[in-house]
Amino acid sequence: MGLLRRNRDFRRLYAATAIDGFGSWLLVFAAPLHVYAVTGSALSTGFALAVQAVPAVLVAPWAGVAIDRWPRVRVVVLANLACAGGVALMLAGPAGFVFVGLFVESAAACFLRPALRALTPSVVPDPADLATANSLTTFTDSAYRMIGPPLGTALVAADWFPAVVLVDLGSYLAAAALVARLRVPSFVPDARVRIRNGFRALARTPVLRGLAVSSCLYWTVNAALTVLLIPFAVERLGGSGRVVGWLIAALGAGYLVGSALARPLILRYATRTVLFVGYAAVGGCFVVAFTATSVPRALVAVGLSGMPGAITQIATGHRLQVSTPDAVLGRVAAAFHLSDAVAAVAGALLAPPLLAAAGLAPALVILSVAVAAIGLLPLALLTPAETRLAR
Repeated sequence: MGLLRRNRDFRRLYAATAIDGFGSWLLVFAAPLHVYAVTGSALSTGFALAVQAVPAVLVAPWAGVAIDRWPRVRVVVLANLACAGGVALMLAGPAGFVFVGLFVESAAACFLRPALRALTPSVVPDPADLATANSLTTFTDSAYRMIGPPLGTALVAADWFPAVVLVDLGSYLAAAALVARLRVPSFVPDARVRIRNGFRALARTPVLRGLAVSSCLYWTVNAALTVLLIPFAVERLGGSGRVVGWLIAALGAGYLVGSALARPLILRYATRTVLFVGYAAVGGCFVVAFTATSVPRALVAVGLSGMPGAITQIATGHRLQVSTPDAVLGRVAAAFHLSDAVAAVAGALLAPPLLAAAGLAPALVILSVAVAAIGLLPLALLTPAETRLAR
């Protein structure tokens, strides 16, 4: 907490991130549930989820250019205001406005999330302090991951969807006001910023290329396991949607603990080592969880997986920030945002044919072992010298 006391600008940035993060987690499952309540169609619910993923694939490369061409404080403020505008459309009533609002909000978030990642090193330039900032931000996000979705869906069940929308709307406006008052080094715009320069920097920098490949494959397999989570809870654990909620909450609890432990590990060990051990640990926990036939065993294993999961996520983001030149940081951060979206789509497409070919139990084991095996990629693609934090 010392960083919050002595760095006023990070205090504002952290508060803005925390406020809009709470609103986003409150709405993320509440909106699809509201759509289902209005339409009675599972297809419409799936469409609501898809609408939130598609903009990242379409918008992220252009967002990176904007982040590197314009002052990043301005990008964050305008993106928050655009998110608020999208959320406000959901108050109109019909499901069609909810779809449009989700699309606008998600498109604006393609600017907001990478811009926040690119802005943070300007506010917290010291690498050790930056590790603290990343850990603290992820810790707060993990807490919201636990409480936001259950609270949002409970409010929708009580017919209070407009209240959820108003909270999210207010969170974006408050975040914009906080960020607008940040003091950051003067920004010299470059009219020659091009998308290809960001992808070129990513492709030609071994550490960034290795991080991108490892992270994309890791999240692809995770997305496939997420698709199989409901069948696992119903068929193997004999549970229901409530058990799925417990598993997600357990994962969030693990993320909470892992984000608290991340800083000293990031500062002490090379990123390749952290990722190797972390991915292997996540995969091992998944094997235990997805071979379980009792809810308590699955909950404990999933909860434990969240700890290394949070650490690897923070380590990847931190290494990206300290290894990328500021001139292309926005485009590289947007490329990683795009990679996450592609991984989510690829995982969703991978799971059904694997399930059909191998069956539920073998598919879960195959994917869990694949997560552990991905830990070998950082060892192969990254070197200790380029992934150790200079102190």
